[in-house]
Amino acid sequence: MKALLKDFRDTFRDSVIDLLWRQWTAIGVSGHGDQWRGSLVDPEALLLLTCSAGRYDARLFDGMMEWMACNGQYINVQRLKRIMATEEFTGGRVLAAVAASTRDSVSAAKWATMAAPTQMGEKEPLFFLKNGNPMPTVKEFDPVFSSHGLLRDVYKARGVSLAFRPEPASNLILRLRALLGVNARAEIIAYLLLNEQGSPGSLARDAYYFPLTISKAMTEMRDSGFLASRVNGRRRDHRLVPEAWRDLFVGQEHVRWIVWPRILRAIEVLWVFLRNDSLVAKEPLTQASALRRVLLKSVVDRAETSGVEFSFGDLSAHPGEDLLPFAIERTTALLHALTSR
Repeated sequence: MKALLKDFRDTFRDSVIDLLWRQWTAIGVSGHGDQWRGSLVDPEALLLLTCSAGRYDARLFDGMMEWMACNGQYINVQRLKRIMATEEFTGGRVLAAVAASTRDSVSAAKWATMAAPTQMGEKEPLFFLKNGNPMPTVKEFDPVFSSHGLLRDVYKARGVSLAFRPEPASNLILRLRALLGVNARAEIIAYLLLNEQGSPGSLARDAYYFPLTISKAMTEMRDSGFLASRVNGRRRDHRLVPEAWRDLFVGQEHVRWIVWPRILRAIEVLWVFLRNDSLVAKEPLTQASALRRVLLKSVVDRAETSGVEFSFGDLSAHPGEDLLPFAIERTTALLHALTSR
């Protein structure tokens, strides 16, 4: 059983990379994998996980870079910052380099604070091979990434990304931002389309906006006549009227509202845990003890409150090293739940 986690991390890595490929392909990157259906793509959460896990697939990472050049105007930088701060994603240095590479004369102000180099020590490779070794650089270093302490060959676009397609329901957030602007109203409408009704508090929490931002926007939107509300105890619930909104934007496709920043951060926590070579080489009991702490602190609650039909189950029913096969089975089930329709 000693090699259980070490063996699983290759399967886990491939499943996570496949999840990222499928979502990036859905919003405009030419790639591979099954068609993404059944839930929205959250571009900010997707970008954040790609800044860490995407370092193990240079082709995927550069596809994301090219998508940002084509569609970066639809990234909500303020929401991106709030997600990163709230969920504590780990790819801050990489994100800063991506922002610096994305900004141009038109978007310089938008990306200015994100693109500033973070405090850094020794430079490190940007990309890694499947076995965890650094990917060799064969040409000159990219100056933007190098200025952020990351070493890679000079980035060159390969023509693998296009503007996102508005028709798929998975691209609803991007479609609404193109229509309404890059602001909270896009998430408000998407949330109400998929959940039928919601309060400012629940929406602010699940869409990663400040409560005052959501409350103010909903108050103004009620004046349009397209948003109705009623007081339910101490909470005010809102819904869209008329019902034709859903047919217009979603059609007959069954689309789930998933809190992607929450679940993708849970995945990143497991990713970082499994990439720890010194830990996965220890005795099974030590591995299990460390894994239990990580699951209870940072994974289980996020997974079970993200809108995915999934439960980790009772960890206490699997003492000691018995936790390892159980956790592997439940993590595999979680990834399946995310990609199944």
